[in-house]
Amino acid sequence: MSPIFFILITLLLTSIVWSVIFLMAWYTLGKKLYALFWASAFMCSACQWGTILLQPYFESDVTYWMLAVSFSMASVLLGTWGHCIRTRCPINMNYLLAFAVITFAAVYYFKAVNVHVGLNMSLYIYYDIILLFINAIIILKHKPKSLPAEIGAAVTYTVCGLCLFIAATIALMQGAQVNQAYLDLYILINFITVPTAHVGMAVFIIFIMASDLAQEMQKLAMTDVLTQCVNRRGFYEIGQQKLETQLSCEQHVSLIYWDIDSFKNINDEYGHAGGDEVLIQATKRVRACLNKDDIFARIGGEEFVILIARDSELKAKQFADTLRTTLASKPIEYKQQCIDVTASFGVISIKCATTQIDKAIDLADKALYIAKHEGKNKVAYAVPLN
Repeated sequence: MSPIFFILITLLLTSIVWSVIFLMAWYTLGKKLYALFWASAFMCSACQWGTILLQPYFESDVTYWMLAVSFSMASVLLGTWGHCIRTRCPINMNYLLAFAVITFAAVYYFKAVNVHVGLNMSLYIYYDIILLFINAIIILKHKPKSLPAEIGAAVTYTVCGLCLFIAATIALMQGAQVNQAYLDLYILINFITVPTAHVGMAVFIIFIMASDLAQEMQKLAMTDVLTQCVNRRGFYEIGQQKLETQLSCEQHVSLIYWDIDSFKNINDEYGHAGGDEVLIQATKRVRACLNKDDIFARIGGEEFVILIARDSELKAKQFADTLRTTLASKPIEYKQQCIDVTASFGVISIKCATTQIDKAIDLADKALYIAKHEGKNKVAYAVPLN
């Protein structure tokens, strides 16, 4: 038996193993749809290698070839679809599907109608190459700062695409008839590249899933369960960095410390479930007023803090009053009862990037105390931190 036979057996078995792994990942890690697509992609790869192994048993060479081509294209297409789902990429998959159908039809034409060995061997590989490069771009553009696993996957896709491009071009150079020298070189490059890329892509995709899971766990650890705001720990971790970043961009940064007025009375009258509902609805109202870069945290009980950056100091100062009027604009409904809710605010403007976030909170808290002392449902401003 030739070495190629053993390579194909290895590819078949590893494809099945990877498919099972991704199926298990789909089942155990929250049934993420993209994991199911990746499991399907590797199963298509397994079918491709199985088809090649069974070539002698096909009565029609056209049937064998078109089946192998369809599995190859489906594998890359499903893998790309999975990456699009994971990254919420706006690519319209209908275009890639239509492109696949056109490519498949062209391969069939040059295999069964107007025979051209170079074209029927290379066209579907060029399709796969384009999708591999699209995958690399999708992965790298997913976040402002890519994860190491994402960089590794993108590099693997790119290198694999380049090697396949060389192989496809060599296959195309055969012309209409088989050229044994070019065919041997094509097989050599193909069977050196494919096993390595096959394992590399699978491993990096698993690393990507593990990295995503780690980030989700970290996010959960920094999120308040009731209100879905950042918790105290999370605010201290990301607040300082955010403060320094925004001030370096010459934005006007303010820290707003606020709490719900007479919250103990609300708990006493409506119970803790009523108090929880007030917290949930109040934070929803406030969140609707925030910019996407604002940091909103629940420090404890009915106390909250918001770090904002605006393009003028006046806007930053006025924002707290906007929140105050929004909260007091209408009662919160709870079990067919209306609960009037107001809040008091302490605001501190921060002008120095070296300011410690805990010091800013302390000063804003003192301003909040003044707002409470003046009758509640008010905004008080602390002396700006230089």
